[in-house]
Amino acid sequence: MNHTLTTINHPSDIVIFAASETFAEAARKIIAERHLESHISVTEATGEQTLSCALEYARAGSRIFICRGRNTSLIEHHVSVPVINVPYLYEEIYSSFEAAGAPPEQVAMVGFDKAHDIMRTFRRISGLDVQLIEPKSPDTIMEELKTALRPGTEALIGGFSVKRAIEAIRELGLRHIPLMVEPSNISLAIDSALSILSSMERKDEYLTTISTTINRISNAVLSFDTSGSLLFSNETAERMLPTLRECLFSGEAESFLHIGRRPIEGKANLHKKQQILRLGGKIYVAEYLPVIVSRRLKSIVVIVSSENSIQSAEKRLRLSKSERGYTAKSHFEDIIGESRVLKDTIHLARKYARSQSSVLITGETGTGKELFAQSIHNESSRADEPFVAINCAALPQSLLESELFGYVKGAFTGANKEGKMGIFEMAHRGTVFLDEIGEMDLNVQAKLLRVLQEREVCRLGDDRIIPVDIRIISATNKNLYELVEQKLFREDLLYRLNVLELNLPPLRSRTGDVPLLVNAYMKRQNRPVTFLPDAMELLSREPCPGNVRQLFNLLERIVTLSDGREISASWLKNIFSFSGKTEPLPGLLEDTVGNCEQTEIEHALRKNHGNRAKTAKDLGISTATLWRKMKKYGLFSQ
Repeated sequence: MNHTLTTINHPSDIVIFAASETFAEAARKIIAERHLESHISVTEATGEQTLSCALEYARAGSRIFICRGRNTSLIEHHVSVPVINVPYLYEEIYSSFEAAGAPPEQVAMVGFDKAHDIMRTFRRISGLDVQLIEPKSPDTIMEELKTALRPGTEALIGGFSVKRAIEAIRELGLRHIPLMVEPSNISLAIDSALSILSSMERKDEYLTTISTTINRISNAVLSFDTSGSLLFSNETAERMLPTLRECLFSGEAESFLHIGRRPIEGKANLHKKQQILRLGGKIYVAEYLPVIVSRRLKSIVVIVSSENSIQSAEKRLRLSKSERGYTAKSHFEDIIGESRVLKDTIHLARKYARSQSSVLITGETGTGKELFAQSIHNESSRADEPFVAINCAALPQSLLESELFGYVKGAFTGANKEGKMGIFEMAHRGTVFLDEIGEMDLNVQAKLLRVLQEREVCRLGDDRIIPVDIRIISATNKNLYELVEQKLFREDLLYRLNVLELNLPPLRSRTGDVPLLVNAYMKRQNRPVTFLPDAMELLSREPCPGNVRQLFNLLERIVTLSDGREISASWLKNIFSFSGKTEPLPGLLEDTVGNCEQTEIEHALRKNHGNRAKTAKDLGISTATLWRKMKKYGLFSQ
């Protein structure tokens, strides 16, 4: 018997306190059979010895105790460790009676507390004439047995304390029958203890993970109870605490402390709050997050971020998205013009922005199709998600398919060894803009149709289906219905793309917007050049087949060739060989502009050593547009 306990170096997670040898032996056998020696140990003790041992085990780190009867009551009242009680069973008392091998009137049962209660119930139910004794305490048990035992008693059924008493009165000739223990009863208690231990370990791991994470972040994190007392703070907060605590619960944030003292009805005043703090000449943003349990505010988590850290994070995110080309920069407010036809177009586009349906933007080259596509995205519910644009004419059809759908490792010769994500996956939850959709190959059109129908993609060389949530906006300057008749465009795809159609007006139908466009361009370029009214009128009358893009290119050349700060109509006529008539000679201005354009392209190609991507970037046009212009001017020898 272990009646005392020395210093514990490596305590078991679970400790079984046995008040009898029978209980201890049964427990050790189960532990050995289940190979639980590394988790569970057995200590034989009762009464004050049990309490002393339990306190020392708790200090050493034991997590759960298993015991029965009086030991359970003692530990539960004095030790803050979970206790699992092994209940007494009628079967155990019956087995003890069988072991006694004597008539009921010659048997006495001795027990305390819960053991006494079940013995009394057993006697009542069984109707056996057995004596039942409940000593006042373990210290008085010997005297009480000598006076209380009725004549002719041969066997005494009881536990650890009873055995000590029997040893002292052995001369009476009594046989001690230990109270039997059902092994399955102990096994159930062990199962419960192991389950609780597993839950404790998961909770410890969870809390440790949270603590480690919170201590690694740069923001200050604090937790307060509803009286304003600090419950927890991370390392960053510790460095700020002397000045931080004084102003956290001032102003509107003070309402949290009052709400915490009464039940919460609905969502009254418990939305998270933000407060600007000024500490030591620096500006911080404090975010207050309520922790609500059973309709009561239990605590308040406060996250304090410096203004610089917020701005830096926003800048990094913005730059990251911008570098990857996943952002839409333009908004409807950026579209220049006051003409009725343009305003009606913008009004219709704003309606389309509220929808999730596909949009087909049609119009001549240079009318601003991508400008409208970006604006629709930025005014939609997907505005915070990616905007991925691709020019279907800028890539060979063999590469376009891999760009749209992506590919897996080894899908084709020259493929990235790690595979690549397609733009439909990149744009998940956002918008895909397919420019010059009329240039798409029929085979790729068939795969695009499946994406629109099923909202799922399959990378090249893979058989795995990937669901995507995207909105398609496409654009073209061709008549897709004519392409359908020529069998160059799928009719079913056209109907999928053209759920909502937006036709952009050419510049010649809104000539009143030309002065606004000219002024906006000059302001953006920061050029100190003014167009006189007669020059502005002449520009407004000039038909620009390239629309706004051609107008801006024309303005660039005019400003570059100008020697003064004012540009008049007569100067324009001299530069472009205008006749004395108010109307320009048919095709003359267009030819002159073409000559200047060819010269600029030749110069840019020489500057970039024939690199078309860099040349297109310098000229502010797409590589597809550069290719067409080089073909037009016969510059492929450059």
